[in-house]
Amino acid sequence: MEFYILVTVVCVTAFTADMILRYMEKIRSFGMETRLHNIKGRTIPIEDFIPHNITMLTVFGSSFGIFGIFMKLLGLHPFISFPVSAAFGCLVNFTVMHFLKPFVERTSGDELSARTDLGGYEAVCTARIDGEDYGKIALVYKGRNYEFDAISEYETDIEEGEKVFILYRDEQFCVVEKQSEILDVINEKE
Repeated sequence: MEFYILVTVVCVTAFTADMILRYMEKIRSFGMETRLHNIKGRTIPIEDFIPHNITMLTVFGSSFGIFGIFMKLLGLHPFISFPVSAAFGCLVNFTVMHFLKPFVERTSGDELSARTDLGGYEAVCTARIDGEDYGKIALVYKGRNYEFDAISEYETDIEEGEKVFILYRDEQFCVVEKQSEILDVINEKE
């Protein structure tokens, strides 16, 4: 019983802090949305049963803990309550990712979704992009700050603070080009 209570308290506290920072303080780049896996199901969306990010991990843990407490109060043996609670957490995860999240994305027009095309948007490099290596960029989209992993299109070094253009985006990953590179090409044509 103590295990389920501990899991519930920790996860509910982390989820509450995440929601307060995200929706009340408008802070979106503190790592809770970083993807934990890249599983893609073909016929059955299996990835929706497994937590995508830390926020969904807190949802899974909360539902797992609450259902585990309920199962323990019913007097079920841990060999039954643990797997049933885990299955319940997976079902809650699936419900949130497959039904609730698309509904929220459709109803809130100013939210940046995974399908939003960012090609042509201007951003600022926040962590140095080193040739073939990854870095980070920050973007302001409809008044909200977002941060993405990024790589340089032509494998050029991009220093922190330099302005870049986003060429295309794949979920939380962007391919960028330095603003000065584009301007150099335009100036050469003139």
